[in-house]
Amino acid sequence: MKGGAIRRERGREWVGVRALPGRACLAAAVGLVILAAGHGSAKERYNMWAKEKVRYIADKVQRDPYNAQLQALLGDAYFKDGQNYEAEQHLKRALKLQPDFAEAHCNLAVIYHAQSRTAEAREHYERALSIDSTLLEARGGLGTLLCRNQRHAQGIRHLETVLVQDSGRVNTRYNLGVAYHKIGDFKMAIGHLERVLEQRPNFPSGRGALAQANFGRGLKQLQAKRLPQALGFLEKALALDGTRADFHYGQGLALLGLEEFEQAATAFAAAVEIESDHVPALNNLATVYELIGREREAEPLFRRVLELTPHLDTIHAARNAHYDERFLLK
Repeated sequence: MKGGAIRRERGREWVGVRALPGRACLAAAVGLVILAAGHGSAKERYNMWAKEKVRYIADKVQRDPYNAQLQALLGDAYFKDGQNYEAEQHLKRALKLQPDFAEAHCNLAVIYHAQSRTAEAREHYERALSIDSTLLEARGGLGTLLCRNQRHAQGIRHLETVLVQDSGRVNTRYNLGVAYHKIGDFKMAIGHLERVLEQRPNFPSGRGALAQANFGRGLKQLQAKRLPQALGFLEKALALDGTRADFHYGQGLALLGLEEFEQAATAFAAAVEIESDHVPALNNLATVYELIGREREAEPLFRRVLELTPHLDTIHAARNAHYDERFLLK
């Protein structure tokens, strides 16, 4: 939700099916996606296995074309081989043969979700849940879909329900943390994203998302003039990701407010080193240099601010310009 904080969506989970009596076996496809992204020989072995599985199940379907479970299994095999169109067609055939096949509805929703066919994805997630309300893959997928489409309150309820039933679903917890970030509840976001990293320390984008959540909470504290608390969260953000100029700039503002001028200068300088045209950091760094008697170093910084901000036409105007946390909230 992806993911600001969210760059990658992890809520779409594939439901595996077997031609067995009773409830079908459920499995997530996330591991397969990661495996498919491996190095040459491993990827080739995986592709060969996936294609062999397609051929094997296709042969069974040819002999028994009216078996809904087999049609869904073939759709599953095509999906894992990256052939989404063929997967869609076989899942549709499965549903034509067995309209109340909850797992097939869910898997068809996964394909539509990946293709940003939002209305169709939602229809099939909801149909799957109307048949089987315990199908966590469908509930997690629907929750993620709703959050991605700015229906955060509804989406969060679904994602929370999934975690009540199975607290070990790391992808769902990540999406929930990102959703809370999106609505500005940074405390909840931090709690869930910290748990993600506890469960899976190398979770992709996990550290970045947690850094963003700590940064967001730090900004809230800056706005409220709770400077020691703000500094604590901003330092946590920097410990997770020290490459963001805005993180250093926020830290500099907190230190400046606490009158820790030397440390504030170091923070603003770090922001400028990362992003040489970061006007608020340049301006504040020049201001701090003047405060601590380093006027010679301040002068070229103010001139750089003038170059970057045409509406300021004199050094005096640059000295009197004021940049604070509001720049970060735009």
